[in-house]
Amino acid sequence: MNKEGLITKGVGGEYTVVCDDGVYICTARGVFRNRQITPFVGDNCIIDTNKNAIQSIKPRKNILRRPPVANIDQVIVTMAAAEPEFSAGLLDRFLVIAAYENVDAVICINKYDLHKGPDIYTHYGKAGYPLVFVSAATGLDLDKLAAIMSGKLNVFAGPSGVGKSSLINALLPGANMETGDISQRLRRGKHTTRHAEILALGAGYLVDTPGFSSLEVEGIPAEDIGGCFPEFEPFFGMCKYNNCLHDKETDCAVKEQVGIAIHPKRYESYLGFVRNDSNEIAKKGGKRRR
Repeated sequence: MNKEGLITKGVGGEYTVVCDDGVYICTARGVFRNRQITPFVGDNCIIDTNKNAIQSIKPRKNILRRPPVANIDQVIVTMAAAEPEFSAGLLDRFLVIAAYENVDAVICINKYDLHKGPDIYTHYGKAGYPLVFVSAATGLDLDKLAAIMSGKLNVFAGPSGVGKSSLINALLPGANMETGDISQRLRRGKHTTRHAEILALGAGYLVDTPGFSSLEVEGIPAEDIGGCFPEFEPFFGMCKYNNCLHDKETDCAVKEQVGIAIHPKRYESYLGFVRNDSNEIAKKGGKRRR
């Protein structure tokens, strides 16, 4: 018998699929391997309950390959105020990939009880990103984070050590996600989450995913990267050149806003992406996924 369900977990080639009448542990049919299709957590699928096999994957509205999840409503890009040190460049990479995949992004700064010095996050709020400052250790504003996640399928993304699993444990007592200490020698987090899994959170859902410390902006044409910076969008169509990359061109409306509506550090991140990627991927063309 065929049934429709949601893949909530995938480990070692076995997928947990939740259907209206229960939970099934399934494998993917050989046709998936032949077509080089990988079922993702978050996929809506059709399964054969007699064979406990995934028959087909329904059309996806979006996918994230790192972390490997599908049909996400919102990504909670999580960084730490300290331990490990905040990395604006890494945060921008997550935000660019989320924008390109058409997934709304929320910036969550965990360990805010350790924050010292000036506010280095304000310009993200001005760029249009929702910001929430929390502490899994003290419970600071976890209710605000839960409210932002309500009614949506959320994915936590961010480098290792920022406390994603600790946040999930704080939001979902009993989740018992494994957590790890920060490596004092490397000053970065030990990987503790080894698979993606959907967990119920009140009126919404969240996906816990493996953390990672590097992320490449791959496969995004250089001419599409500007569209992944929301603070650039009001000035599109105002440049002298229709194909302006907002780099070395003259009469660029975006460049004229650097230091005004566009924060210089965000523009620096943009240039880094464009200059690193344009030689290899701009030739491929393509449009932002809208």
